[in-house]
Amino acid sequence: MLDQSDTPVGGHDPRDLAARLSAGVDRSRALKRLGAVGVSELWQAALYLPTRFLDARQPIERFFGLGPSTGDVVCVGRYAGDFRTRWTPRRGRATAPQAQGSLLDGVGMKVRFSVFGDARSLQKALEEAGVEPVAFAGTLTAVGDLLFLNNPVLLDASALGHVLPVYPGKTRVLSVAMARKLVTALLPDAIPAAAAHLRASVSGVIDPLDLRRLLRRPRGTLEDLLWEAHLPAAPEIGEAAQQSLERLSAILTIGELRELQGEHPPARQAFDIGGWQDLLGRVPFRLTDEQRAAAAQLVDRFRGPTTSATLINADVGMGKSIVYQLASAAAVRAGARAAVMLPNERLASQAHQEIVRLFPELGAVLVTGKSRKNAKSSNWLVGTTAMLFRDVGPLDICVVDEQHRFSVDQRRALAANGTHVVEISATPIPRTQALLLYGKLDVIRLTHRHSPQDIHTRVVERGGTDQMIDEIRSVIARGSRVLIVCPRREESEEDDGEALPSVARVAGKWERLFPGIVRSLHGESEPETVQVAFDDIASGAAQILVATTVVEVGLNIPDLRAVIIVHAERFGISQLHQLRGRLAREGGHGVCYLYLPRRAGMDAMARLNAVAATNDGFELAEFDMRARGIGDVSQAGQRQHGGTGSILLTRPVPMDVFVEVLAEVSR
Repeated sequence: MLDQSDTPVGGHDPRDLAARLSAGVDRSRALKRLGAVGVSELWQAALYLPTRFLDARQPIERFFGLGPSTGDVVCVGRYAGDFRTRWTPRRGRATAPQAQGSLLDGVGMKVRFSVFGDARSLQKALEEAGVEPVAFAGTLTAVGDLLFLNNPVLLDASALGHVLPVYPGKTRVLSVAMARKLVTALLPDAIPAAAAHLRASVSGVIDPLDLRRLLRRPRGTLEDLLWEAHLPAAPEIGEAAQQSLERLSAILTIGELRELQGEHPPARQAFDIGGWQDLLGRVPFRLTDEQRAAAAQLVDRFRGPTTSATLINADVGMGKSIVYQLASAAAVRAGARAAVMLPNERLASQAHQEIVRLFPELGAVLVTGKSRKNAKSSNWLVGTTAMLFRDVGPLDICVVDEQHRFSVDQRRALAANGTHVVEISATPIPRTQALLLYGKLDVIRLTHRHSPQDIHTRVVERGGTDQMIDEIRSVIARGSRVLIVCPRREESEEDDGEALPSVARVAGKWERLFPGIVRSLHGESEPETVQVAFDDIASGAAQILVATTVVEVGLNIPDLRAVIIVHAERFGISQLHQLRGRLAREGGHGVCYLYLPRRAGMDAMARLNAVAATNDGFELAEFDMRARGIGDVSQAGQRQHGGTGSILLTRPVPMDVFVEVLAEVSR
């Protein structure tokens, strides 16, 4: 099993290079400084991987015939002494400095460099170098007939002739150059510590003899692998080493999933719920067979002698709430204490009203930031995250509605070791999706609607704006409603200098098109404003509502037939699916426009096209998991999505790698 070895591979000695790159660093303080980027233990420094490599093996010393480069290059020359800084105004901001100067090669050919921001330390270093050659790393860009080395990084002479790691820093806290010094200073001690940690962790998951096959490493040790991932002899060697570490990380994640899968749920006192079907007669509509079966299934779990963890998964509008309300009512009537947590006060108030109307004798209490009732006085609590900051007493059942709106810690805070947990979602977060697929969570799925829907989703770029508006005119002419969702409540400058549209700006544009029938609201709107807007929409006095994602979940707009999501690329899959779920709640036709005023990137387009291709929230959750990774599935569960596994601090593990390794481990 990839045992220890101290022999340099192929004549390349990364230990010597690490010593050169970290010369002058106080190793006793290096670990503390790396705490700013999440490295808290020595072994973790070996897993703070470079995000790219700079090839300085053959620096450019002759500048004749140079052209633009696709990546970083290293140029060596003599500073020409022509450092100049000019200040250019930015729209709505202070002026910004831009410094320019040039390097000369041995025959006087010139390469200019350009630096944005404060370049005084660079100027000082160049002046101190005098006539001695200096090395710059940067990207060559043509500006007219001139060639510029953009935002160059000054390299130490000891770096030349080697492949250099480039580690991410942290703005105003840790520069990229300092990150390289600190990490390489720790590697001689961190790599053996990390290798020992990884050997111990992986031995409980697979046969050690299989490790080489799974990592695709026919030779070398874990120590060699880690050195190559940081200080390789060539960039492609470093990339291959990091890919092997991705697979190692996937193995450890599989181990965590198996551990969770093999856990025995805590024992607890069973409830003698007895007959509960009489509660069905309280529901003011006809339940589907699925809903009846789901409520019975959940009641059986509450009756059981062990603690359960359940996800009720169904698309918006399929009646998830009535399932947990019936089962919780049956348990509370039998003496259980239950809490239902919702993402905002309006939804909590709405759910509380529904529960009190259906089950008035059970005394459900609303718990929000404004309420002052004693939360321990009732056996049924309905509220917001305000419950996390109150003494609510021990709970037998904890229901988390719209689970994607809460963090893992928030979802767990109300649940003790013997609390039944029920999570409700149309699009489970990637972490939950992984636990569903690999057996940790039970799932109750609802697939049938009370009223058939015909919902279509289209991605609309700027060129399709006129056609979209014409279609909205038809919706308005039929007397139906339109919802327009904006990414921002107020205007704010973006990094590229172009602000995202606010609710007020978008509402103004639509008011000019459809005068008198547009209303707007956002999360900071006064309650009276919100009430008037919804009353006008409900009565037909207004037909177009412009809002932020305050309307994302639970709020119903009658006869809503069109939803326009402005800058849809700024929203996640769960948000897009929830917003689309406001459409045609009473059944029938509806259209969701994913509107892109500006061109979106490839990842965003893949996400939007996935939403347009299906109305199935479960399919979308699986797409989200594959696109973003399943996150941290350990008991700590700090990350709900992101890189699969938790050992690589700077490199997410692609989902396809995880699935591939899972298949190989399962052979």
